[in-house]
Amino acid sequence: MPRLTSQTLSPAHQRLAVLSLALGSFTSVTTEFLPVGILPDISKTFAVTSGTAGLTMTVPGIMAALSAPGVMLFSGRTDRRKIVLWLSLILLAGCLVATIAPTFAIMLLSRALVGVSLGAFWAMGLAVAVELVAKEKAHKAAAAVFGGVTAAMILGVPMGSLVAEHSSWRGAFVAAAVIAVAAFVMQWKVLPSVPAQSPVQFADFKAFVSLPEARKSIVMVAAVFAAHFAAYTYLTPLMHEAGIPTAAVTLLLLAYGAIGFVSNLVAARFLENNLKATLFVSKISLAIPFLFLPVLVIFSKFETVLILLWAVAWGALPLCLNTWHRNIETEHSEAAAAMFTFTAQVAIAVGSSLGGAVVDHFGLKANFWMSALIVLLSAFYLARHRKIE
Repeated sequence: MPRLTSQTLSPAHQRLAVLSLALGSFTSVTTEFLPVGILPDISKTFAVTSGTAGLTMTVPGIMAALSAPGVMLFSGRTDRRKIVLWLSLILLAGCLVATIAPTFAIMLLSRALVGVSLGAFWAMGLAVAVELVAKEKAHKAAAAVFGGVTAAMILGVPMGSLVAEHSSWRGAFVAAAVIAVAAFVMQWKVLPSVPAQSPVQFADFKAFVSLPEARKSIVMVAAVFAAHFAAYTYLTPLMHEAGIPTAAVTLLLLAYGAIGFVSNLVAARFLENNLKATLFVSKISLAIPFLFLPVLVIFSKFETVLILLWAVAWGALPLCLNTWHRNIETEHSEAAAAMFTFTAQVAIAVGSSLGGAVVDHFGLKANFWMSALIVLLSAFYLARHRKIE
């Protein structure tokens, strides 16, 4: 029986194929963010500082930044289905290595494998999704895959924290491995052969970056992602400093995820006509918790309110930034998708690394205030260079 191709799929099969990519993006990004909720446990297990433990976020960010454009440049005309399946297997390997890592160096190796997979999968998944459906439905397919990314950014940390509370931090990676297996099996079953179109060239990236709007988008994405993850990587230690019990931390992270997910859905309704305004308001809403969480650390109830406000802001921001990025008029859509992933992952790596250095040398409070400054500068940049509607 000949293999199905993207041109021979029924509408129902198209939806399942896109869903398999969304599940893959959810799994890879969830695995990337797992350490945030269990950072103190990782630090204790390997007897390293909180700043050093933050490398578990930095390393995958660096590798993802390299693999996002790399997979586009070097995949040539290879069937995209084969690439997606290999990336899913690499992710599974990364999860499994983390469950048995005897040293911190091996733990970082597992995180490097995760980074290689997630950066390439994020970029390739977006490119493949639009090939699975009719042209007029391409934006919905891309939104579904990015929806998996957004859901993981919001739900990945509380999921890891919840599982770790009832088992161990290694149990969180076991759970991630189980989801990775499910994603791989679904992709193997429902993804059709997806022949490569014209290969992406380095010149495509150069042409995209030469656009003024593209450079503005890159600045926005880099600033917001770096600031968020400089602070978010150390949210759990801050909650512990505020005297919030471990069980309450898990519940708060779950509430953070739920509120962020709802915020994402609500923000989607405002983007078509109010993208700039939604983006600006979300940035200001993100800066407020960064400014006041360190000040009100002795008042756990105020800390809770600010963290939930943070959830509202971050629930909207990735979707706003990606929508803004995708709205740039360009003939190099695959290069544009890879550049968004590249920029976001570099920012995650730089943000978590910078945050670790600030925490180790100046403390948690200084790290959050630094993040607030970056977000506020980003908001002013947006106000100056784009009319707020």
